[in-house]
Amino acid sequence: MLTEQSMNQDSTLLVDMALRNPLRPGEIGVLLARAGAGKTACLTHIALEHLLRGRPVLHVCIDIMPDKIKQWYLEVIRNALAAKPPAALARLQQKIEPHRFILSYLNRTFSPGKLEQSLKNLTEQAKFNPAVVVLDGLDFENTDRKVLAEIKDLAKRYGVAVWMSARTHRHISRVNERGVPYPCDTTDDLFESIVLLEPGTEAIRIMILKRDNRYCSESPEVTLNPRTHLLQKG
Repeated sequence: MLTEQSMNQDSTLLVDMALRNPLRPGEIGVLLARAGAGKTACLTHIALEHLLRGRPVLHVCIDIMPDKIKQWYLEVIRNALAAKPPAALARLQQKIEPHRFILSYLNRTFSPGKLEQSLKNLTEQAKFNPAVVVLDGLDFENTDRKVLAEIKDLAKRYGVAVWMSARTHRHISRVNERGVPYPCDTTDDLFESIVLLEPGTEAIRIMILKRDNRYCSESPEVTLNPRTHLLQKG
């Protein structure tokens, strides 16, 4: 039966199994998937893996209201602790919330410069120093290489790992010679880690296309349950 402690151990173990070596400070990674195929769920798992270890997380959402992101965290935790009393859910939320800050940019107002100013304000004024930044909702199709390079430079200067999500499309089959699909096929060299989520009938398969700055094609024995949004073995 799941307990807060076992959720901690299971969640961090499964994220480690799925991603193998996590990003180090100053590195950036991207999750690729079609709409509704688990990008936000996986980003939430990555964030929870850090939060359960007591590491601060800045969750940045673009054109998504912060309340919707809070619901994602609540849903994942609630499903993980489904057999436990409500008090267990409340205790876990109280444990992680001091280490999490959700920032939202609406109406296409995001830019690396604004993110840097937010990081500076959080560090200097709120004494909040994130170990990882989760950037959800960036429109890769209309984001040029310069913006991604600026985000990578920002990650290095602030010593944070940055995980992003990028939307793929069923009708665009372009894949580069290194196995990286559109829309990251021309910018894949900027990322230390690239993960592809492939929806199946019973589970969402996780494919590692690049890790530790080396290209590969690996499928860890971890999948994403499309109903509960929980990581699972097999």
